[in-house]
Amino acid sequence: MKGVFSIPRLGEKKRKRVLPYIIILLFALLTFLYGVVQLMQPVVASSDVADIVRLEIPKGATTTQIGRILKDNGLIKNDIVFRILTRLKGYDGKYMAGTYILSNDMAIHQIMEEMTEGNVYIDTVRFTVPEGYEIRQIADLLDEKGIVEREEFFKVAGEGQFSFEFLKNIPDGEDRLQRLEGYLFPDTYEVYVGESAHSIINRMLSRFEEVAREIGLFDDNGRDMTVDQIVTLASIIEKEAANDSERPLVSAVFHNRLKKGYRLESCATVEYLLEDRKARLTYADLEVESPYNTYRVYGLPLGPIASPGIESLKAAMDPAEVDYLFFVLQKDGTHGFFKYYNDFVNAKNSNR
Repeated sequence: MKGVFSIPRLGEKKRKRVLPYIIILLFALLTFLYGVVQLMQPVVASSDVADIVRLEIPKGATTTQIGRILKDNGLIKNDIVFRILTRLKGYDGKYMAGTYILSNDMAIHQIMEEMTEGNVYIDTVRFTVPEGYEIRQIADLLDEKGIVEREEFFKVAGEGQFSFEFLKNIPDGEDRLQRLEGYLFPDTYEVYVGESAHSIINRMLSRFEEVAREIGLFDDNGRDMTVDQIVTLASIIEKEAANDSERPLVSAVFHNRLKKGYRLESCATVEYLLEDRKARLTYADLEVESPYNTYRVYGLPLGPIASPGIESLKAAMDPAEVDYLFFVLQKDGTHGFFKYYNDFVNAKNSNR
């Protein structure tokens, strides 16, 4: 019996001898795991001291190359850990090329998710088209800002194909100076750097369509004017009126003159023809032969002369209920409105 009980005592001694090694091994394993976890943590712990890093992941870059780029830019602590985690998560080949804006307070898994989801940074630029701008002014604006070259914008505006129903009703004709004049809605736009002229014009046409639907421009309300005629009239109102309160009155003058068969005699339509704008038109300017010269032609000009804003569009659709036939620019920059020609002439002479 004595020998039988001596065996477990020997095993117990062995266990006691092995136990320190097990403890050491477990400690080493825990230390290793702790170290790996630490390598997965952000490079800096606080966002207060974090650095924003902009970097480029090239097309076709391997996981190894991407890991080195992240390590070299101070975004991860160890590129080997990055490669191991990529393999474990099944992200190999799923990182998307492009420019990323990352921070060194991001954990490694957050960086990996940014690149697998393709949350790339794209430069944008904003520009504002004021109400009453013409296509040539819009082209100059975009060229000056380095967004699109002037001639390219002109070419696309004149020849590009755009799938908007309202454009199908624009009359064809070589005499129309700019096919899309009046339809590039004046607003503030944010576009991608390098975005094409076609895409930018498409945005502006989409904005016009949105506003037109909002105000009921496309609705069939028994109007005796087409959409193009309303936009044309609105563009003249935009150039002639001094402020929003005047727009329905200016619209009424033009509507009344059209009904009576009078020429519109709008200086704005003549100015549209001039390469160099003038503060005061000459009699020779008023004699120029053009379907845009409303001192010579009856009815509306051939097309819009500028991009009207929403208030001018609404005024063209809904003029004030007044019987004015004339308006004259006053010394304070606003207009006086008159029913009779003699009153108009007297006011005009007194404001010279």
